[in-house]
Amino acid sequence: MKYCILPTYVWTYPDIHEYPEAKGVPSLTALRGGYAAFQIHLYETAGEAVTVSCQGFSAELYRQIPIFVESCPGIETPIPHFPERKAPFFVNDCLCPIDAEAPCGEESTGIYVAIPVAVDSKEMLEGSVTISDGSSTVVIPVAVNVLKAPLPEETLEIAMGISYPEMIKYHGVKSRDEFERLQTQYLSLLRRQHQTRLYVTPPRERRVGGKWTFDFTDFNAYVKKALGLGFRSFNIDGVGFRRAWDAPDILHYGLDLLSWEGYIYLTEYLTALRENLRQEGWLNKDIFFLGVSDEPNEENAMTYRALVSVIRKLIPEIKLYDATSGAPIYGTLDIWIPRSDEYEKNREMFDHYKESGDSVWHYVCLYPREGGYINRFMDIPLLCTRYLYWGNYHYGLTGYLHWTVNCYQAGADPFKSSCPRHVNAGSESILPPGDDKLIYPGDGRGWMSIRLENHRESAEEYAMLAAIAKKDKHLADSICDSVFESFSRVELDSEKFEAAHLRLMKEYEKLFEEAWDPADFGA
Repeated sequence: MKYCILPTYVWTYPDIHEYPEAKGVPSLTALRGGYAAFQIHLYETAGEAVTVSCQGFSAELYRQIPIFVESCPGIETPIPHFPERKAPFFVNDCLCPIDAEAPCGEESTGIYVAIPVAVDSKEMLEGSVTISDGSSTVVIPVAVNVLKAPLPEETLEIAMGISYPEMIKYHGVKSRDEFERLQTQYLSLLRRQHQTRLYVTPPRERRVGGKWTFDFTDFNAYVKKALGLGFRSFNIDGVGFRRAWDAPDILHYGLDLLSWEGYIYLTEYLTALRENLRQEGWLNKDIFFLGVSDEPNEENAMTYRALVSVIRKLIPEIKLYDATSGAPIYGTLDIWIPRSDEYEKNREMFDHYKESGDSVWHYVCLYPREGGYINRFMDIPLLCTRYLYWGNYHYGLTGYLHWTVNCYQAGADPFKSSCPRHVNAGSESILPPGDDKLIYPGDGRGWMSIRLENHRESAEEYAMLAAIAKKDKHLADSICDSVFESFSRVELDSEKFEAAHLRLMKEYEKLFEEAWDPADFGA
């Protein structure tokens, strides 16, 4: 049996056994309250299974399941690393929890090790990982240098959509208790990667005798559960949606929201929403944010602006958000969420919004795809996922949004198809690999991806940069700028990224030791 150790930000493949980043033993540094994690790539194993155990510390152990990438849609002009590998191929993205046994793959077996570091941990954790394939055994020594500093306070707003219908379908949920258990587990995976904000579906609605009624029972129960799990705020889905990309109207299930009937609906819905938030003590607390209509464009900009004025009148206490671009909807929103490339193209406009007191986030979806733009796809470097929140720090963007973590597309097995067909407002496309999922529907629970783990680590790196910047912005900027120039120009040399990462941790530790106000560290 042979093996190599790899950092968490490097893709591994079942059919590749030599990597420039490979090491014989892990080199790990961790913050208190965080994780020390690494990959083990096993090959030339014997037998049908390997056993994995840890000595000297507790650890979360995962078997890496290869996911098929059938094509690289959307990359019409390849450049180095985009794509990272020509399809078709398998890549180790899915992380399946294991207890002691992990089936061997035909060519190799990937193991992901995540060591939780307690807030009161000693300064050096030492132990080993033992792996046996039935005929041979290897013992890998592990040492974790634990910094004195704890994880910084979560200051980045992160919102990714979660599809409960897909969860129910793929797990075959048959009872309310089973649904609640799975929902809690999925939400815990999102909190693990420091997601702070959830989408929440509007209340159940009925129209009886020309009057709308609204039931907030499920809405309120979900919010209270999520708050108890550590989520801080909620994006309420938009009040309307475009009929098509080239249509000027904004509809609510066929109802034109600028018609008289649409105004009646808005009056009754937003009045009921406002009263419910007031009764629950959630009004005027920046807990809820309301969408208007996702991704407005030039065709529906005037409708959008008119609709915003009605919403502002009916529920003035709530802030408005939407994913948007450079559409002429000036002055309508409180939270602007442009796609990363659209932010760079229209930076003067979005920075003006920031200077005026609005918040500006960024999002990615199936675009941007070409020109070296970073995203979370499986056919570009894993470091691209890791850099997403470095972009937040670089540009001063206070949040990040993605449409889904588990919206598996119709007719496509999420383990066997990475590029399914997708339809949105009459527009059809083939999704780039991994766009519709960061969590896989495992056996009785959701299985996270290594990309989700890189989201977690990126959020922690953002938090360190932000904490350092409170004391020395020039220092934080120099660390970030050493590897991140723009959303389409990042350093993909793993050694240079590792140097920037270690410098970040050491500077964070040094400033902590200089006795900052503990509040700067979330203590």
